[in-house]
Amino acid sequence: MRQIISTLTAGLAMFMLAGLYTGVIAKNFMTANVDATMIRTPPNLALIAVGYVFLGLLMTLIYPHIKGLNGSLKSGILFGMACGAMWMMPYSIVLFGVYRFPYIALPVDFVWALVEQGVGGLIVGAVMKNRLATTAS
Repeated sequence: MRQIISTLTAGLAMFMLAGLYTGVIAKNFMTANVDATMIRTPPNLALIAVGYVFLGLLMTLIYPHIKGLNGSLKSGILFGMACGAMWMMPYSIVLFGVYRFPYIALPVDFVWALVEQGVGGLIVGAVMKNRLATTAS
């Protein structure tokens, strides 16, 4: 049950943060710099949510197997930031190789991935904390 809660809460939190970023924080930047013909209108929010829940599942499944994670909030945040670096950074570089995004967006996306997945990792760590204690015994 703890894995389901971790998966759903982390996935949905990252999904909502992505919406905050693209729909509010970076909206003007996106409008000014991203070719409108490249954007699905309206976006397929269900598919995006499934992707984030899948990321939450992967983070939940991996978290208990990483040595050195002690269930603290700090270890959860660091785990999430590492996941953001491993997931978003290579993916963004590939996308920038294909699409005409302004290069200034690349470091901004990197930083946002650390925030977004850092929060996801914080949630995974908080929910899975007791599970770590029982599997370590």
